[in-house]
Amino acid sequence: MANITLGGLFQPTEKTVDQSSYPGDEAVRVQSNSFNTELTINNSTNSDDILDFEQHSLSPIGSTFTLNVGQDANVRINLLENFSALQTTNYNLGEGATLYYSPPLIQGAALNNTNFDLGDSGTSTLVYEPKGIQIDLSSSPTVSGLSAGDQIKVIGATDGQVVGNNIVFKDANGNTIASYDASGEDLSKITFENGVMVYACYLKGTHIATPEGEVKVETLKAGDKVLTANGNVGTVKWLGFRKLNRNRLPDSHALRASPVHIMKGAFADNVPHRDLTVSPGHRFNFDGALVPALSLVNGKTIVQDFDIKKFEYFHVELEEFDMLLAEGAAAESYLDVGDYRNSFENAETVAAHPDFGPAPERVVLPGYVQKITPEIIEFVRRELFKRAQALTGATRTSKANLRIEVDGVAIASLTPCAKLGVYRFELPAGLQSDIRVLSNSSVVRDTSLRSRRDTRVIGVGLTDISLTVDGVRHSIDINDESLTGLNAAQDVYGTNMRWTTGKAVIPASLVPTSKDSLILELNVLRTHMYWNETKETRVRLRAA
Repeated sequence: MANITLGGLFQPTEKTVDQSSYPGDEAVRVQSNSFNTELTINNSTNSDDILDFEQHSLSPIGSTFTLNVGQDANVRINLLENFSALQTTNYNLGEGATLYYSPPLIQGAALNNTNFDLGDSGTSTLVYEPKGIQIDLSSSPTVSGLSAGDQIKVIGATDGQVVGNNIVFKDANGNTIASYDASGEDLSKITFENGVMVYACYLKGTHIATPEGEVKVETLKAGDKVLTANGNVGTVKWLGFRKLNRNRLPDSHALRASPVHIMKGAFADNVPHRDLTVSPGHRFNFDGALVPALSLVNGKTIVQDFDIKKFEYFHVELEEFDMLLAEGAAAESYLDVGDYRNSFENAETVAAHPDFGPAPERVVLPGYVQKITPEIIEFVRRELFKRAQALTGATRTSKANLRIEVDGVAIASLTPCAKLGVYRFELPAGLQSDIRVLSNSSVVRDTSLRSRRDTRVIGVGLTDISLTVDGVRHSIDINDESLTGLNAAQDVYGTNMRWTTGKAVIPASLVPTSKDSLILELNVLRTHMYWNETKETRVRLRAA
């Protein structure tokens, strides 16, 4: 067993360690020997392992011990015994941190203070397991820093309630098994699901219209009234919550999980009236057609964020399905179909590993078109492309702008570039440098009229590369491993083709030495649609 000693002879009173220093299920003995000691646990590797601590205290009366559970750290505290008085223990949880806490097996304590700070940033979790023989004359532990997404789970609890300033957990027999003093916290935002406290899909911070004005989605609770897109008033039945860590999601789930950002005015003038972020499966109403956000991504005014590390989704279920107004845009309320509710953390049964596979079958909703045909999506995307051009100044073009660059000098094709064909470039004789093959490029789905899930960046589709050196033609294998800046090869009606990324490189090692002439030939089989950006475009996007 590893040991961490705080205070005492020749030992510091403060230490910082990392979970990775204690791999696997190794337990760590933590001993405090001084008046004020502090231990910080980080998780630099984003490990899902739980680090077990056996906490011992030889501190004098009136001492303080502080444990900081850092971002994404997972710590379990086991107190073997406690016969102390007038001692303060502080547990501070960082974003995404989880603390498993069990009281001592044998306890005879008096006038002690135990404080749990959940950090004000949301997504932290406290798991408490009552056990042992408890003779404790101390006050109830305090909890602070509650924010949207925080959870308190008490093992054995089937119900919970707010009593005055206290958060109380009860078992199936109605017995109180845990109580926390939450004085100073806004307890109106607390909900209980199957004995789990949640401090309550839209991303956190999204504004939802209500008869009294807009409120942040995480502040809604069952019974609240909201405005619907048709001018009616709906009643909130349930608020689902889900927090995700990008580093813990399989790559295969990223497309169906990562948030979609919608720029102000992306749908129509002042719709939405603020930037809006939703889950990729969240549907919007376009003249009766319910189109998911994932099908609207265009890379300019509607983009998907794969880089965000942590995000929190909220879904609002109404007594009857309807269109909410999220930042002024008509967006669906939660619809209970199949086992999808189980993917939320405050569902009655929580899925340990939520599935981002194919969406479940939808129930029939009279008045709405749910089967989105290619014709419907093409019309919607055309209109969104027009809006994107008006907002950003970018233009959608079919011109590939194929060109070559050698030693920083641009070289145009000897013949005008059409969509298909062979393009020749006259290069300096004796060239011994890399050849850069440049063109416009785009993410496949961003400029396609149809709904696509292809997130490759493509430039032009090449089937053949050759260099004519002093009249002799030398072919370069399109699959040569030294070529860079190309996507994987694909079969196009029996022809082997590779899309460039818009910045391909033919290394100097593949360029034969020439004396009199050097001609590069590129056989282009396919091009795509591209966003044509200008300096003005980039300025307008930054301003937005």
